[in-house]
This record gives sequence, C-alpha cells and structure tokens, in this order.
Amino acid sequence: MESDDQNLAVFAALEMAREKIEAEFGGPLDWQPLEGRRACRIAVAFNGGGYRNPEEEWPTIQAELTGAMIRLEKAMKPHIAKLSA
Repeated sequence: MESDDQNLAVFAALEMAREKIEAEFGGPLDWQPLEGRRACRIAVAFNGGGYRNPEEEWPTIQAELTGAMIRLEKAMKPHIAKLSA
C-alpha cells in the first residue's frame, strides 16, 4: 500500500473512534484529512497564546499546551496501538 493510501487508512480508522478519542481527550478535536496531500491532521487550537503575550503569561500558556499534548497522547495511544497490532 502506498504511504498516501496508508495514511488515509490510518486516519479513517482513528476517525471511526472519534467520539471515544474526543471524550478521552476532554473536548473536540479538529479532524483534517487534507485532501490532495500525503498527510492528515488531528489538531486542537488555542486562543490567546503566543510569543506576543507578555512573558509572565508564558508559563501558563506552556502548561495549557503541555497538558493538552499529554491528554492527546493518552487518548490516541491505545487506538494507535491497535493499528500496529
């Protein structure tokens, strides 16, 4: 299977578990198949963060982003493991 087709198959398999993944993550995720491209994306957007914020806010922003990445990994990991089994 070509990597393009394989990537789409993995994305589709994960998307079948979307409700469970989002429940485990704790909120909605943005599922982007990125038509015509080799990659697909599962993302979450945050408002109000960035390097333009006052530097004293950076630790709070970093903690929020780090927490989301930990939750995303925890939500995705068992589903990804099933795909490689």
